[in-house]
Amino acid sequence: MMSRASRRRDLMMAGLSGLALGSLPALAATPSGSSRPFRIFMILHRGETEVERGFKAYFEHRKIPLELTIRDIAQDPTKVPGFVAEAKAMKPDLIYSWGTPVTLGVVGKLDAIDPARHVTDIPVVFTMVANPLGAKLVAQRTSSGRNITGASHVVPLDQQLAAIRAYRPLKDLGVLFNPGEPSSVQVVKDLREAARRDRFILKEFAVPLDAQKKPLESALPQLIAQIARARPQFLYLGPDSFIGAQRKVITETALAQGLSTFAATEVMLRDGRALFGLVSGYENLGRLTAYKAEQILVQKKRPQDIPIETLARFSYIVNMSVATQLDAHPPLKVVNFAEIIR
Repeated sequence: MMSRASRRRDLMMAGLSGLALGSLPALAATPSGSSRPFRIFMILHRGETEVERGFKAYFEHRKIPLELTIRDIAQDPTKVPGFVAEAKAMKPDLIYSWGTPVTLGVVGKLDAIDPARHVTDIPVVFTMVANPLGAKLVAQRTSSGRNITGASHVVPLDQQLAAIRAYRPLKDLGVLFNPGEPSSVQVVKDLREAARRDRFILKEFAVPLDAQKKPLESALPQLIAQIARARPQFLYLGPDSFIGAQRKVITETALAQGLSTFAATEVMLRDGRALFGLVSGYENLGRLTAYKAEQILVQKKRPQDIPIETLARFSYIVNMSVATQLDAHPPLKVVNFAEIIR
């Protein structure tokens, strides 16, 4: 019989759904007729993460040489146009974009593509985009219809809500979000529809924006205290770049206020104090993103012929030290299949 640890490991590591590193066919390691490495221009949102670790590890394992140019917007989307101009001048083999704000800045929305401002003639592979359709990057996941493809890190919302109900029957849910981030606004819209359909109360809490439409970090402690006074059963922390960057402040303040938090992203649990979540592993997501890049660089596939996907399996993670502090221990059925961290 498979042990609990083995089941957890399978849940986390099988996310590549048949794309395990050793299972891919041997492919040529360099461009046809060239001995130079493939050149990839990476535009990141908040520095290198476990996603990039998985991306690099994939190519190292496959012995495919890369020459990486790495640029970081440091959570400031106004820097994207400058990096786009640099990438256009450099003409790399591929552009890697991290997150919705960066990707929108690189390729534009479907109905607002401007070749003067956006990349149209260099293949783009995105990662960590919560909702490519909702962000209007693509019209369908099977084909982008344009020179882009990529990987999403977010577990389908219905499965997230099922994970919450496995912990406790869901009656009301709070959501903290950045109203300046399109993917976060879309998540809230989806939650409203789910609340209407499934008959639970949704309590929305938008982070205040400054004059430049940037979320105010200084407003978080007061806002989280306001959320605590509203007493939601759970506080939903979604796939929001600002929320992720402020993970320690948000989760530690929420914990001090006695709020039970559900995380839609791994970083809120691994490097924060969220109570539990159903998430995609960042490193595996990086490998999936790398596989798509390999299809373009080595197999010479067109990006629009490569479907946009998420991992096939996910990790249900419970932070037991947080559960103890909140006196909110998971039921035995959850303990039996969850990964427990402390």
